[in-house]
Amino acid sequence: MNKTPERSVNPSAVKRVRESAQTRPWQLLMLSNGSQPISFSEQTVLALTRILDLLPNLGGLTIRTASGDVHVSRDFSGDTTDTVDSLISTILTADPDISGIVFSGSGQSSEHVATRDDPHYLPVGKEVAIVRKALKAGLIDSGEALRRTKAVYKKD
Repeated sequence: MNKTPERSVNPSAVKRVRESAQTRPWQLLMLSNGSQPISFSEQTVLALTRILDLLPNLGGLTIRTASGDVHVSRDFSGDTTDTVDSLISTILTADPDISGIVFSGSGQSSEHVATRDDPHYLPVGKEVAIVRKALKAGLIDSGEALRRTKAVYKKD
């Protein structure tokens, strides 16, 4: 049986990150390609979170371990995307001279322009919003919503 080595924890760093997490619209997402579970110390998790705080344009990073790689990125809730889309609609409605909002592309995605006809942050936002509305209305179950959402992102 493998034993995890003892790790020290900096209580003040833990407290600072916990306090900032209350205002952060995302949480840390870590996905491993290894067959064994990989765990990190609380200090490492806090440091990774802080790196993503300090580098907002960084989409994610990969941690290499003896047990396999771990991809680290931000996980935004659906509510966050809905809120951003609502704010985009507010801007486009409040100022008729604004015809679009350009969201720069990254290495993984191309530039996207939110318009009055498509007031969404994500290029697939309109399609994802349709799936969310159907789920909220009870027209589809969560399994079907997940299947449809995955299909939308596969096309992208």
